[in-house]
Amino acid sequence: MGYIEIQTSQLSPLIRPALLIEAARIGARRYHRFRDLPGALPGALPGTLSGLGAKPREQIVGRLLEAECDWELLRRCLAPAYRPAKHVQVLAAYLAEAATIPPDNLRRCQTKASGSAALRSAI
Repeated sequence: MGYIEIQTSQLSPLIRPALLIEAARIGARRYHRFRDLPGALPGALPGTLSGLGAKPREQIVGRLLEAECDWELLRRCLAPAYRPAKHVQVLAAYLAEAATIPPDNLRRCQTKASGSAALRSAI
């Protein structure tokens, strides 16, 4: 199985299986924020998204990136809780939302790769 790199910023490209990326790209082309974002991020309701400025949009991209990384971890661990359709849904939302943010602002959305969240959950 081939892997493809998604270049969303200069800091940390996502390297995912080609089939997963292709499905997410198709989903991103059909993405409609008010319909699809609540499914990708359960806490993001359409009523709370009205009148979004740049900062809340960047926060949403950051949350989507965290959710996608969680799904990627489940996929790599072969966890029974992994759902490919949900992973594609989150990745498609991330790609669509990240495409609307300028590259300089997108860098601020990314979380540190130190694994501190994993460390906190292990303690």
